[in-house]
Amino acid sequence: MKYVIPSYRRADTLKTKTLCFLEKQGVSPEDVYIFIREDDPQAEDYASLSHPTTRYNIITLIDVVGIGMTHNAITTYFAKDEWICELDDDIAFVINNKRDIVSNFPEIVDEMINRMDVDGISYGGFYQCTNPMFMSGNKEYTTDLRYMLGLMRIRKINYDIKLETNYAEDFESCILHYLKDGAILKNNWIAGHTKNYADGGCDGDGRNIETERLDKEFLADKYPHCCTLFQRKNGRWDLRLKKKPNISSSPNLS
Repeated sequence: MKYVIPSYRRADTLKTKTLCFLEKQGVSPEDVYIFIREDDPQAEDYASLSHPTTRYNIITLIDVVGIGMTHNAITTYFAKDEWICELDDDIAFVINNKRDIVSNFPEIVDEMINRMDVDGISYGGFYQCTNPMFMSGNKEYTTDLRYMLGLMRIRKINYDIKLETNYAEDFESCILHYLKDGAILKNNWIAGHTKNYADGGCDGDGRNIETERLDKEFLADKYPHCCTLFQRKNGRWDLRLKKKPNISSSPNLS
């Protein structure tokens, strides 16, 4: 299994968070692919991770801006139908619905891929917050159209799926894969812990209330059978996904 981490302006965070997490999970650095941008001011710090003693794979992207476009570049880097697990660079730990710290994350990923292979599903993810009460209020696995935070995701490489948004790309990924397969696999009893809207990352790359609104408005207009736009009390715009959208009214993805 290849673990893929896009990172921007957060080399230290990557080292102390997600790389530390993967090391504790027994993941070999040789199976970790870190995607950075050529214009990242911390490029040299990232490059040090490719030293023979660390053995991480560092891939530098040229003329790629934005997280959605980064995920498109990641798609073209890997082989068609290859399975990858994408992770944000600031994962501190992962818990289950009993509040236990997960120590077998690679096994959980493998089990989900086996389920997805059998059911013809190419996209999977996890619960969006570390709240055991909310997590336990759902079945362990669901396959309808539900939001899955981009923090941790599993996908089978498909060159036909291309993202058009940067600040709503996690919603867009869920929608496109659901329209393609008629299902996405969500593990509601597992969740990663991170700090939403942390410094660096997308917030250092143009994400704000207005850019988020524009991207989410674009999805609401393009896929009205899948989602609706609304504004939260804190002023940020968000989408509500429709669990059972009418696929027959979806655009042609070919």
